[in-house]
Amino acid sequence: MLSACAFTEPGRGQDITSLDTTAVHDGDEWVINGTKTFITNGGLAGFYSVMCQTDPACQPPYKGISLILVEAEQKGVTATDVGDKMGIHMMATAELNFKDVRVPASNLIGEEGKGFYQVLEFFDESRIIIAAQALGTAQGAYNRALAYVKEREQFGRKIAQFQVTQHKLADMATKIELARLLTYKAAWNFDRGSIDPQLTAMAKLYAARTAVEVADEAIQLLGGYGYMTEYEVERFYRDAKIMELIEGSRKTQKNTIARAILGNLR
Repeated sequence: MLSACAFTEPGRGQDITSLDTTAVHDGDEWVINGTKTFITNGGLAGFYSVMCQTDPACQPPYKGISLILVEAEQKGVTATDVGDKMGIHMMATAELNFKDVRVPASNLIGEEGKGFYQVLEFFDESRIIIAAQALGTAQGAYNRALAYVKEREQFGRKIAQFQVTQHKLADMATKIELARLLTYKAAWNFDRGSIDPQLTAMAKLYAARTAVEVADEAIQLLGGYGYMTEYEVERFYRDAKIMELIEGSRKTQKNTIARAILGNLR
């Protein structure tokens, strides 16, 4: 069974500190109303972890946010495809609507009012996963470009024999290895039970940027063929870009890193 996280709301983007989706107590049930968008696995998942405002009176609002599990077949849950995307065509992305959706009170995940903090902890792990995905994407684009330049000839020489090509490959390989070290260190730390938001944000930020830059350079090395679907690198480029957006954009990762460096400035 697939699962999905329903955090993002229309018009709010990466701001999950206050929500329009509400969950209200009614006896031994929650009644949920609201809309979530850009939900990966939306429409395919068997259940959703939904961020809801359960106490609108809380100040700041994020202290009244809770996570509630909602089964996909519950009455009032509808999923609509968001439309054509630049990349990740093999993954469903949907908008979810919750209209008077009733679930048992026991479907509360963790503690009431702690949903925002639970999601931040989740991001500490999921950023590592995205960094690893970006690392694999960069490596895949690099491998295909390397194989191509070792075979393709221009002006009577292999493309790989030109110094400009060699320097491009050197830059790509260096970026990939740096991304690998950051990602592996973040994963190693997490496995040891050491949660380091600064390190996971660094890994996700750098690996995602590396995936985009390496895939872009791979297209350049293949020239016109790089633009053709037959050689795959154009797909790597399209799929790489989403990794700079999901689980927090570049600016979100930089904010996390800066907070870790500077603390709470007053």
